[in-house]
Amino acid sequence: MRRYLLPLLICFALASCAEQNNDADNHLESDTDPEINQTEGNSQEDSKDNMTSPASDTAETTVAEVQSAPAPEGFDDMDWTAFEESMTKDFSFVIIISTKSYESAMKRANEASEKLGYPLDLRGLHANKEIGLSFSRDVCENDICGGGLDYPIYIPRSDWGEEKYISIEYSDAFDGFTKGYYIVVVASGEKGAPVVKEALSEAKKFYKDAYAKTCGVYMGCGC
Repeated sequence: MRRYLLPLLICFALASCAEQNNDADNHLESDTDPEINQTEGNSQEDSKDNMTSPASDTAETTVAEVQSAPAPEGFDDMDWTAFEESMTKDFSFVIIISTKSYESAMKRANEASEKLGYPLDLRGLHANKEIGLSFSRDVCENDICGGGLDYPIYIPRSDWGEEKYISIEYSDAFDGFTKGYYIVVVASGEKGAPVVKEALSEAKKFYKDAYAKTCGVYMGCGC
């Protein structure tokens, strides 16, 4: 998940610097006048009608550019690896299908929403040939981290609370997940949370190969 988080960490650092400068300016003016880890089972579907494939070269290039960029003043001695680990918590995701076909994932998501009665929450994401999933160009360029970032961008679902929902996510962004798959998630929560066990039990009534998988989730600023 690190390659998806590094750009956001840099954004967070820049935003913090800007806030510190604003505080300083305001001060001058005043002087003068925030385990469930089952085997994936047989849920992966290797569909021939792939819509996308992961573009690791593009992602690695982006990460390299971020890593080579000069650190903001005051953050040059920051141990970003240690910081990321300190802000990471084990979260479990209940998954009812993993497939390389976005259309198959969308079909299952709509079907599951009706059968389980969970709300469909796609977060405005759509299939993208470069990185699997992305927010819209407008959101990437104007909203994420205050704007100014390039399209496409995918931020994996992180600490959205312990809840039931239907969502399509991309496996590349989750540590320990098999790469290159669209996954339909029906619930998430901290490892061992009752909502995860409950949702898994409900999902298995309709999808026998449903399973829960746990990975580290970054709990800090996601812009």
